[in-house]
Amino acid sequence: MICQTALGIDSTDLTQLSSVEEWLATLKMSRYLENFHRAGIRDIQSVARLNQGDLNQMGITLAGHVKKILQSIHTLRTQLAVNMSEGFLKVKECNL
Repeated sequence: MICQTALGIDSTDLTQLSSVEEWLATLKMSRYLENFHRAGIRDIQSVARLNQGDLNQMGITLAGHVKKILQSIHTLRTQLAVNMSEGFLKVKECNL
């Protein structure tokens, strides 16, 4: 789902994703779903707490993949923070 966010940019509203599987699919990184499940990461809030060391321990070591996943985690953290501080993330209707 692409939305105009409270951050003023068009981006995927990662806080609306219902699972790690869905999040990884948006990144085209579904190949790592088993890595996340083995590490006990099963919800978006758990994803938001991960760092590079965690990804490496999970066996995600390809630099480009780590970078892409970490960028998405950063976006997720930002969106969660905005969502919590403002009580909502969307400021206009989303294009479905």
